[in-house]
Amino acid sequence: MVSQPGAAPRLHARKRLALPSRRALTLAAACLFLPGLAGAASEAERLGNLALGEAVYREICFSCHGITGDGKGPSYTNTMPRPQVFSNPDYMSRMTERYMYEVVKYGKLAVLRREVPDSPLKATAMPSFEEVLEEDQIRRLINFERTFLSAGPQDPEIREIFDAACATCHGEQGRGNGATAIGRDGPPPAKFVSEVQPPPADYTSRLLMERFSDAFITALIKKGRLGATEQMGFNTMNPYGHIMSDEEIWSVILYIRKTFIEGKR
Repeated sequence: MVSQPGAAPRLHARKRLALPSRRALTLAAACLFLPGLAGAASEAERLGNLALGEAVYREICFSCHGITGDGKGPSYTNTMPRPQVFSNPDYMSRMTERYMYEVVKYGKLAVLRREVPDSPLKATAMPSFEEVLEEDQIRRLINFERTFLSAGPQDPEIREIFDAACATCHGEQGRGNGATAIGRDGPPPAKFVSEVQPPPADYTSRLLMERFSDAFITALIKKGRLGATEQMGFNTMNPYGHIMSDEEIWSVILYIRKTFIEGKR
């Protein structure tokens, strides 16, 4: 009913709410601590074994990625880009367990080519910019990307190129948090899981950027991520599904997550 102008508003009788008993509240609180009810377990938690993951990591993975997950194992200098740094939680928290599983099992090229059967991933390889950027612009763009770490002066012309071609993935401030990564326009959240996998590079991360030589970044910009390996010979993660079972793969991912990303061990 609509009140007449000047009339006092009519108050509706407030219904008495049935409040839960103290016993019900106690039971509800206890449920928060029951396994599986405090939050759904991740795939690695459901399918992996932490002790097995540590054993496999120390046998197979450490030679590239290092015992401490710093990407500096005994053979790390044999590859470019350098191996992934697991002890970089800000970047690694953007990476999904499913992406890690597929890369280990099928290899990164198969994932980026979207050749993995029934994959739910939105795998995205960096495209080639060879057709639209000149050699000098590419060189200056690499210098520009390095300024996010060095805090040096930024080239105004390259700033325009970066905003037009790169910021949609890498973000205006180079943090890897562009609209494509966070899945929407607007201010990016402090932490997020990237909509595209692998997460776009964060140019403000020293741990990440130290993995890349200027020669690799040049190939990446010119040829795209697939072309950098297939045409220019730069390395990428090989498949291990022929020597590791699914349980071993999920266990390694669980170990990496708990030990290096979450730092709980």
